[in-house]
Amino acid sequence: MMPINDRNKGKGNKLAGLIKSTLATRLSIALIFIVILSSIATLLAGQHWMERYNEEVAQKLNASIAMYITNEYELVNKEGDAPNLEALRRLSHQAMIINPIAEVYLLDTKGNVIAHALPDPVKAAKVSLEPIKAFIKNPQILPIHGTDPRDPTRNQIFSAAEIRNQQNLQGYLYVVLGSKLHSEISNTTKDSQSRSMAVISIIMIGIIVTLTGLVIFRMLIKPLRSLSQQIQTFSCNQLRSDQKGTPTIQPASKLSSCDGISHKDEIEQLEDVFNEMSNQIEQQFKLIKETDHTRRELIANISHDLRTPLSSVQGYLETLIIKDRSLNESERTLFLKKAMNSSNRLCQLIGELFELSKLDSPSAEPNFESFSLIELAYDTLQELEIDLTNKGINYEVRTAFNNLQVYADISLIQRVFENLIRNAITYTPENGIIILDFDTTSGSAIDAIKISISDSGAGIHKQDLPYIFDRFYRDPNNSREGRNSTGLGLAIVKRILELHNSPITVESIIDKGTRFEFSLPNAT
Repeated sequence: MMPINDRNKGKGNKLAGLIKSTLATRLSIALIFIVILSSIATLLAGQHWMERYNEEVAQKLNASIAMYITNEYELVNKEGDAPNLEALRRLSHQAMIINPIAEVYLLDTKGNVIAHALPDPVKAAKVSLEPIKAFIKNPQILPIHGTDPRDPTRNQIFSAAEIRNQQNLQGYLYVVLGSKLHSEISNTTKDSQSRSMAVISIIMIGIIVTLTGLVIFRMLIKPLRSLSQQIQTFSCNQLRSDQKGTPTIQPASKLSSCDGISHKDEIEQLEDVFNEMSNQIEQQFKLIKETDHTRRELIANISHDLRTPLSSVQGYLETLIIKDRSLNESERTLFLKKAMNSSNRLCQLIGELFELSKLDSPSAEPNFESFSLIELAYDTLQELEIDLTNKGINYEVRTAFNNLQVYADISLIQRVFENLIRNAITYTPENGIIILDFDTTSGSAIDAIKISISDSGAGIHKQDLPYIFDRFYRDPNNSREGRNSTGLGLAIVKRILELHNSPITVESIIDKGTRFEFSLPNAT
């Protein structure tokens, strides 16, 4: 029984796969993420904007306070530059009553704080004059922030005016509008009801936008989802090509792509299938070119091989008709035998072409059964006993077991033995030897019997070995000239063994012999 942790882990992996499986799901997750980020950004930007707006309104409403005070009160004695502290205290008291957030400071021409009416000492003895001059020059561009003498780390909105005595600048009146009390009140109202309502409103708008987006995504992606399902079905039952290039349909269980494609979204599925179809079309184009080249070559070879015996038969028969009275009996018999030999070769060629065509048919399937391989080898050798005797060729069967049972098509394997042994007889000189060696091999999932057929013949050149199984292959070294061969025997052997999923290999040394080797599954 599967442990609970493993089962939970499997469910988690399956859920994760489903979350990432469709484009709609990924877009929905992206939309939710964007809406959340947008809501947070909107909330922060709105808070910052509201603060700036409130400061601008407060500074505009109180922009003329400093100017009104300097016009109504004498804050600097006319006799000198000494501040009128009594007037400043009275002014500060009245200002605090009218506007509790206002703090009044008297500055000299360099920005030094020379007087104030606050109970506590200030932390900044000097105020920057740049924002004050900017405010006095153009009080319409707001808000403008200046130094807060009670907290130099904070900049506050203010009102300011010049103090002059007969056109002489004596200092500045500096009224801070965002006092310490104002900051404390602002901090305590951050969690106020209005802020909570703003947060709730943004959340509701985000939810509505998300749901609307999800519905729109589903509607827009519905045709794409339908197409992706068709693509997935096509991919899991995709056209493949067998070893001959014949298109076949393979079940989904045999395709590895069916397990991976379900974990991809629709766009990735389209990309995978497009790439796969592109590769397949490219392979099909190459296959068509190769097939066309092979077809042309095959037609040329067939035409040549059929024309040669036909011309021979026609020539001898015409000779018999034209010179019938001038030929003696022995000459007439010789011409008839040669015509018969050409006719037999023609029949052999046609028969092998027909046999190879049947083997190439998609419906060609071996009739597997269990039989004795040694008995089949001896039966084939007995059928070829006359040819072996006429050339004085000896044969030897080597095996450590007398009853080797294989699982194959007995008639097709007999045809393999016939073609390989006939090939060995053709190219083995008199007093040569042909050896059939049977050995059991293991090391794979299924034990097999290794079969080798070797001869002591002329051998095959190394550069010709890759092509000897091609149909109508001609030896460029002319070592097979004059041989009674159609050029199809080894091609038939290779095709039969392909139907048995068994490759055939060949080794050859010139003037020493050739060795063919293949394997068949053991039936025991």
